[in-house]
Amino acid sequence: MNDNMTYVGLDVHDETIVAVWRRPGFRPKEMVYSNDEKGIERLVKDIGTKEIWAVYETSGVGFVLWDTLTRFGWKVDVLATTRLPQSVKSKKRKTDFEDAKRLLDLLMAHAVVGAELPNVWVPPKSIREDRQAVRHRLNLGDEAGRVRTKIKCLLKIHGLKYPGKAGSWTQKYMAWLRGLATPEAGLAESVWCVLASHLRQLEMYEDEIKTLDGQLERLSHVKTYEAQVAAVRAIKGFGLLTALAFLLELGDVARFKNRGQVGSYVGLTPTSHESGAQTDRKGHVTRMGPAGVRKVLNQAAWTYLRSNGCERSWYEQLKYRRGTKRAIVALMRRMAITAWRLASKVVKAGDAGPTNPAEQSGAAAARRAPGLGAPRASA
Repeated sequence: MNDNMTYVGLDVHDETIVAVWRRPGFRPKEMVYSNDEKGIERLVKDIGTKEIWAVYETSGVGFVLWDTLTRFGWKVDVLATTRLPQSVKSKKRKTDFEDAKRLLDLLMAHAVVGAELPNVWVPPKSIREDRQAVRHRLNLGDEAGRVRTKIKCLLKIHGLKYPGKAGSWTQKYMAWLRGLATPEAGLAESVWCVLASHLRQLEMYEDEIKTLDGQLERLSHVKTYEAQVAAVRAIKGFGLLTALAFLLELGDVARFKNRGQVGSYVGLTPTSHESGAQTDRKGHVTRMGPAGVRKVLNQAAWTYLRSNGCERSWYEQLKYRRGTKRAIVALMRRMAITAWRLASKVVKAGDAGPTNPAEQSGAAAARRAPGLGAPRASA
């Protein structure tokens, strides 16, 4: 423990920052600051700029405070809220100052005896910005899906059935819907007006999706991502959106040391329930980490099964023994690990320096991409 270090616990809100700080051997001090440029300058002036170690929880305020304080020379850790220890007493007595003091105690325990500090990896600003485009694209797809569901429910309520072959949203199906959303269709005005409103919403979302897809296409050709995207897309089922969502949520693939860390980060490892003589009891997957990655992996897994007979055979065997959900989760985890390995190879090849320009290209990496590896029996 550094006796000259000042340890700071911060409870950060949209308008205020509650700070509790202390140095070893001194009593803690506390203060409330406004969460703006002047307030942060006062915070830094009161505490100092040399040998400062601060922590705060992840929240909707993002990493702006981390960016600001690190520029002043502070060491800052952002802690995962879901991994912070909580007692029954702390839940009953929750104030901003208590929260800040609890974070300070956790930081000092880490500094003194090496207690676990559940900090998160802070992505570079460029990755944070690029993530927004991918996440917004995923959200647009979700919103468009909700509108389609509303249209189907409206048709079902009023007994309206498509005269042709039902199924996908083809051009003929859309033309039939537009025909219903007119006064000439014979429906009540309230009904066709609602249907017309849903169709306008759907058209708006589809136009936005096309615009975002163009942006993601350009993003995939940025030097930072191009080779990794090409390598990952060699896996059947991985399209442009899936590849970018996976790579940007992982951030730096080199920070993962093994496949267990990758599976844990995307929330596809089983929970453990062990007590006394009852050991090795596994439950549902943790579902920790970015939910958007699990969604695109699930879609990629079903696409992969339709185009790969060998994996389909392995999947059917596992499905017979463990059930559909466990089998598809196992495949999702294997696909995530394979994609991480492919991206890692591209990164290592780039770090090692180009020996053959053709071999260092993303297209070459994609052509050399292996399959998902040897099947594993357990989910």
